Amino acid sequence: MDEHKPHFQGVVDLGLRDVGVRTDRRRLAAHFGKAGLAAVALAVTSVLALCVLVTQTSIDAGPWIAGAFVGITVAAMIPLALWMVKRSPPVVVKVSAEGKNQAAWLMIGSFLLVAAHGAVFRDPVLIPVVALSLIMTLVVWRARGQVPAVLRQLRSLLAGNESVLGDGVGVMPGARGFRGRQDAWRLIAATDQRLLVTRSTRSPNQFLVVDAPYQDVSRFGIEWKRRGLVGVLSLTAPAADGTSPETHVIGNITPANLLSIARALHAHGVPPDDPAVFEEAERGWEEAQRAWAEGRRPGEQQRSGLIDRSAMSTRQFDRGLWLLLGVSAVILYTSVIGDGLAALGVIGALCGLCGYLSGTRSSLAYVVPLNLLVIPNFFFTGPSDVIALMVLLSVVALAGLWAGSALRRGASAGSPAAPAPGSLRHAISGVRLIRISGVLLAAMLALVVVTSAAGFELTSLRLAVDEATAKQVPVDGRSNLTGNAASVTYTPGPGLREFITDEDWGAGPNDGARWELRSSFTKNQNVVSLAHYIFEPRLDNPAAVAKFVADKDDEHSRMARHRVEHTKRVVDGRTGYVWTHGNRFGYWHYAVWFPHPVHTIRVECIAKQEAERFKRLCDEALDSLEFH
Repeated sequence: MDEHKPHFQGVVDLGLRDVGVRTDRRRLAAHFGKAGLAAVALAVTSVLALCVLVTQTSIDAGPWIAGAFVGITVAAMIPLALWMVKRSPPVVVKVSAEGKNQAAWLMIGSFLLVAAHGAVFRDPVLIPVVALSLIMTLVVWRARGQVPAVLRQLRSLLAGNESVLGDGVGVMPGARGFRGRQDAWRLIAATDQRLLVTRSTRSPNQFLVVDAPYQDVSRFGIEWKRRGLVGVLSLTAPAADGTSPETHVIGNITPANLLSIARALHAHGVPPDDPAVFEEAERGWEEAQRAWAEGRRPGEQQRSGLIDRSAMSTRQFDRGLWLLLGVSAVILYTSVIGDGLAALGVIGALCGLCGYLSGTRSSLAYVVPLNLLVIPNFFFTGPSDVIALMVLLSVVALAGLWAGSALRRGASAGSPAAPAPGSLRHAISGVRLIRISGVLLAAMLALVVVTSAAGFELTSLRLAVDEATAKQVPVDGRSNLTGNAASVTYTPGPGLREFITDEDWGAGPNDGARWELRSSFTKNQNVVSLAHYIFEPRLDNPAAVAKFVADKDDEHSRMARHRVEHTKRVVDGRTGYVWTHGNRFGYWHYAVWFPHPVHTIRVECIAKQEAERFKRLCDEALDSLEFH
């Protein structure tokens, strides 16, 4: 925003003339809706980044860290607010002689929102802010009829054949205090016959400040303040009481209203101090009107939106999406490349290729179905980890898609040709896949929010599937491990369930055999398990055992998000290696491995909602553990 140019963002309609522009409520709602979504996304991203920083590192989330993130968020909100104002469609604020005052209600609404914020959070620190907001609400409420009263009195002074060409409201600079501002308040009306300047009806001085024909106005000047958001009018004219001419300076006038006054003065032969400033303002107003009519902001060239539906109807767009989803599914579900940065890097490069194949910037929409591929992770891990993955994946994908589409932008990417309804391409076209993916993604995220608020974890659904597919045996107080390599006993109780799961990994029928004692899946994961493994290569020498233990150190450290070192425990004459820790999801985890050249045994205990009960059952199992 240029300091020396007017910024035509709105106009005050005093009901005296046709201001030449109307408020487009739909465009305005869409604009502020997008800005609101961006603000919410920024706030959520900031909180998510703070959570990721705290959970993924050993940094203590003290007040300085939280304060820094709040400061960064506020600093990012400032350019967002400027963007919201700068690109906003024109706003017409109506103030009429009949008592209508939209400007006052806008101010009252903003102050009441601040007061409501304080009432909701009930923080004593906000009491001064709430008190100030309520005081300002009362002040604006009492003053809401001031402009309508002036308009009513001004209309009584206008002749029946006199029409208003320009009008505006301003304040003389230098006013101090309530009474000073009351006397400095001005309403300017430039008619087709004369120039009128009035005070407030509450001022103790004469109502009319200037009532002069245009031939008595010797000059006028306009300038712009506060980055062009308000203007200042200076003019030399005789006072209404007939005294010698004097210079009047009136500031804080809306630029569109100030220009209407200046145009009326210039049209009746009053010379401007700086014709170049006046002509530039006229050009700016005409450009603003054209831009508003074309759905763009002033100074911006007409261009297509970020998402171009015609470009999304090409075969190239569909093929780019199909390739991205197919290869990404293989990468994410089979781990053929591995986990972590390597997979993200490959997906980023793949997005670049698919963006190039699509030939359009609209391929940025590919990120929606790509995130849908991550949704199954909600059933295996915590929501914060999955959302962090989705944010990271989205950033990498958007960068790749933007770069790839930019390389081919402007080139012929194929003629738009919508697929025939009922055809296979129509059923799986890019537009339909993106639309369906968006609905499913939104529904799934809503489900995650609702279940998290209710205290139910989606990982429990996976436990329900495990219970439905595993072999259940009677709760008889003893283990039933397939192969009978080891056994434990426990005290039976209500709500317990026994399951047996045999997973042949290639080394034998007992490889991966597992007996489990569980609670209901509705109480999250609470389990005591006894498992039997046959590892290849065999754990038949100290070096192999040492490597096995070191790998388990790393595995449990990743689970706990801090370094976990093992301890030793001897049970039934065999040495076991113990790992115990919690995790960020509130689970207690205990695992003891007994390496053996053939029959490696593990006792594992996991608990959350019934932690005390399952810790006791875990102690019973370890005390009764026998190897066969």
